[in-house]
Amino acid sequence: MLSQQTEALKVSATEIKEWLVSYLADLLEIEPEQINVETTFARYGLDSSVAVVLTGDLADWLGKELELRVVWDYPTIASLSQHLSDESIAV
Repeated sequence: MLSQQTEALKVSATEIKEWLVSYLADLLEIEPEQINVETTFARYGLDSSVAVVLTGDLADWLGKELELRVVWDYPTIASLSQHLSDESIAV
């Protein structure tokens, strides 16, 4: 369990950003280059059910629990990535 928590500490904002870009590109069936990290998730058509799945998948990848509303509190890839990396460092 400790190794998973330690692993979570090493995830950078850039790595989270890349994961989210890839995730959204797959979900929307577009090229990653078409994803703008400053565009809101809502603009990409994410509704609450998709946001819940995304949050769960992201939490699994990070190895830690996330509040379901995190996607709405940090509504862009850039802001969410930065928030999550700051949280990881602060743990």
